[in-house]
Amino acid sequence: MAELVSSRLILVTAAILCSLSLRSECRSKSRFINMQCESYNESYAAFEKCKLNLLGRGRVGADMYLKLFQTPIDNCWINWSMYRRYNGFRPFLYNISTDLCQLLGNPNAISFQGLVMNAIKTGSNLNHSCPYNHDIIMDNMEFSDDFLKTLPLPQGIYKIQLRFATYKIWRVQVTVFIERKE
Repeated sequence: MAELVSSRLILVTAAILCSLSLRSECRSKSRFINMQCESYNESYAAFEKCKLNLLGRGRVGADMYLKLFQTPIDNCWINWSMYRRYNGFRPFLYNISTDLCQLLGNPNAISFQGLVMNAIKTGSNLNHSCPYNHDIIMDNMEFSDDFLKTLPLPQGIYKIQLRFATYKIWRVQVTVFIERKE
């Protein structure tokens, strides 16, 4: 009888340890830690909402509402910059400017722009090509490791800065800070 109880105890302990190890592997290694939104011209566009929401244990979602006052937008450029924190934020890997309307019409999923756009499309209404006749809404977009499959990043804190221009004038900037753990 004592053998049966001890073998059951060993099985239960093994099952608990396995579930704990699987749960820690399922958690994302990347998460949002801060988000900042800035409008350079409040008469053109203004942020009504720009914040991070706690969705659950270790899960953070980005929430943003950009009110556009001059529509339609059919000429839009975006500058993507990535920084890594060492002793302050230093440029890291990417600083690219591209035509957003062209990118939305024909995204390249392998490029850095394609990775960021695929991440943005999952939780926003920025999912069709130009022109844009409506406000830009991002609703609890959660950052996951799936977005970084083709871009493995070492452990650290990163800043992704997105600056948007229409008709060759910078209008808004969204800066997202991401923590990557291994």
